[in-house]
Amino acid sequence: MNYSMFDEIDYFTNFKGNQGMNNNDDDSPLGLLNYNESSNNNKLSLYQPYEGYIRGNLFKNLYNAYKNYQPARINVKSEKEEMLLNIGQISFAAHELNLYLDNFPNDMEALNLFNKYRKMAVELVKNYERRYGPLNVDSNDMTKVPFSWEQDKWPWEM
Repeated sequence: MNYSMFDEIDYFTNFKGNQGMNNNDDDSPLGLLNYNESSNNNKLSLYQPYEGYIRGNLFKNLYNAYKNYQPARINVKSEKEEMLLNIGQISFAAHELNLYLDNFPNDMEALNLFNKYRKMAVELVKNYERRYGPLNVDSNDMTKVPFSWEQDKWPWEM
């Protein structure tokens, strides 16, 4: 599957915040994907990455809300926060599919979707690190001394 990361994710221009969101689980609030993961011939019934991320479960048939609980919408205030949200939701979706594939390794549709999300997550992390510095201990930026995280403000200092 060939795709361009920037065709699917455009920081800030796709973000709708809490406005424009509706309760339709098939809508992607951040406009990340046009892929219909819940087609009729698909045995997987998945939330879009953002919806799965805020629920803590990508699989619609495994999600049981507690009483009238409504997942909180994540309200980002900056490009950096949006980039972190995108990394979190796509990485979460890839991880959930990875766990599913441990049990159903021959599900080619799930494998293709896993690989798509995995590649997207890698690209998102690269873009974040290019702009804001290392995010993970295995980042290539960790070979430079002094570490860039020593120079930046910590979250509680902002």
